[in-house]
Amino acid sequence: MREHEEQKELLKYFWEKNPFLKRYPFEEWERAYEKGKLYLTIWKEHEFFRLNKEFKNFPVGTFFNENLLVLGYPSIPRIYILKSGLKRYMSFPFYAEEKIEGYNVRIVKVGKDILAFTRRGYICPFATDRFEDCLPSLADLLEKYPDFVVCCEVAGPENPFVSEWPPYIKEDIQFFVFDFAKIGRKEFLEESKKIELLKTYKLNHPEILGPFHPEKDYEKIRDIVRRYHQEGREGLVFKPEKGDSRVKYVTPYSNLMDLKVVFPFLGEVEPNFITLRLIRLLLNLYEFEEFKDEVYENLAIYLFDEALKNLKERKSSEELFKVRFKKEENFLALLAHFRLARVNIEILRKTWEKGYLIVEFKKIYPKATQFWSNKLEGWGEID
Repeated sequence: MREHEEQKELLKYFWEKNPFLKRYPFEEWERAYEKGKLYLTIWKEHEFFRLNKEFKNFPVGTFFNENLLVLGYPSIPRIYILKSGLKRYMSFPFYAEEKIEGYNVRIVKVGKDILAFTRRGYICPFATDRFEDCLPSLADLLEKYPDFVVCCEVAGPENPFVSEWPPYIKEDIQFFVFDFAKIGRKEFLEESKKIELLKTYKLNHPEILGPFHPEKDYEKIRDIVRRYHQEGREGLVFKPEKGDSRVKYVTPYSNLMDLKVVFPFLGEVEPNFITLRLIRLLLNLYEFEEFKDEVYENLAIYLFDEALKNLKERKSSEELFKVRFKKEENFLALLAHFRLARVNIEILRKTWEKGYLIVEFKKIYPKATQFWSNKLEGWGEID
């Protein structure tokens, strides 16, 4: 890793070469670095700075080198009531796009390479390794549009980060392209143009429905939410044809599953995570009262069953994962990423099968284990 002064010299070099950075004087970028807002990331021969805190109008997850600047993916407001929320935020025409349960990456062309970056601006070794399997024509698109930023969700039972996924993915993972942006710009490609490119390049994508009107099509949108709940899907993102006024909405099913997955890991996650999902669930039922009996029947089971089982067995808090890589060097890069992020893992199995390195590992959560152990051992706390 470069030393402190060398990193500042590299930052200055990037600033001198990259016109996107000259929106602000170098001294301001230097101060951001000194305050710990900028971190150097290295991937093979590529070097980038990423923002781990907001700087000026650049959001967290923004990354850049001497040639490119990719803005962090923006946070999207969540609405709790469809009828009033859509009327407040959306204008005609807008589309309803499936919200995929997975993790977000941005894929860009960097010199001769194509790299995937996480929401926080890290290079994702797993997505970089596997995108060609799932999006074989992506290289052709980026050859024609080298300034494009391809926004994807990586989802499936064999991903290294999240333990929920769409029920229709039975093995491995899929990439879902949900947006195109451009290097140095925050605007997204218009929806109709995006849909045209998805079809032209045969890129896998979430289900896209519409266009809709916020008042005239309310019942149609209710029907979609009802179907998604019954099929075990996460929810919807509503996107206008033009502009950035986007909102998201999740199904009762998604809120129930979040509670089921996370409750045993209290101590690692804030209790507010639970509170927010209970609020969402209550407001789901305000608008979809037909799901009330189902939620009442399952809520306590989802919250307490697994947690009680773990407590009785005195099990440590851990999650099991399975992934497959084409290149072992990318798996080793994932291990380095886990070390950097202070994620505790234990590798259970590693073997080559049909051209892939298959790895099974568990993530260990010591804070959650300690959280529950303290209570079982009789320790008290002031609340």
